[in-house]
Amino acid sequence: MRTVVAIALSALCAGCGNWSGFGFRAEGREMPQIREVLALDKRRVVADVGAGKGELTFALAKEAAHVYATEIDAQRLRRLRESVADGGLENVTVIEAHGSKSGLPPECCDAIVLRRVYHHLSDPAALNASLLRSLRPGGVLAVIDFPPPFFLDRGRFGVPAESVIREATASGLQLLRRIDDWPGRGPLGSYCLVFRAPS
Repeated sequence: MRTVVAIALSALCAGCGNWSGFGFRAEGREMPQIREVLALDKRRVVADVGAGKGELTFALAKEAAHVYATEIDAQRLRRLRESVADGGLENVTVIEAHGSKSGLPPECCDAIVLRRVYHHLSDPAALNASLLRSLRPGGVLAVIDFPPPFFLDRGRFGVPAESVIREATASGLQLLRRIDDWPGRGPLGSYCLVFRAPS
């Protein structure tokens, strides 16, 4: 039974973009809350870690001074760079990330967001340490993700919020806020965890 359910979830998840409510839309209900938790304005430098096709990156670029977009997949990275160039987005820098390193410069960001990315991390401790180094003192990290089915702990089908909190705080980040009814819900619900780098 467990195998059958996992196969069904795999068909649905396929990169988490096919579940109802998981695709990002700049005009959707999620953007106002992202704007609020990241405290977006034209003076802030932000990063979209695991940018994928760049929908969130492009929305952030309209409201921030500068956006770093990181991606690990070579094909997505190439397409993202092409989209940024085609759109003439001079305030976006695309960076190649690695499994344990964000690729972001030290203390470059006022805010960093990982949207539907954290559950894919193979080395969360190393990446959290990398993200902390890239945040300016007092900077904010927002992790938007979803819990796994009750019979799984973590992996491509989600990650418990408690695991994210434990791992992020172990790296030195401080939990500021937990939002359990995050919009853009999939069948398992969504949450947003907001952390702060020490001042």
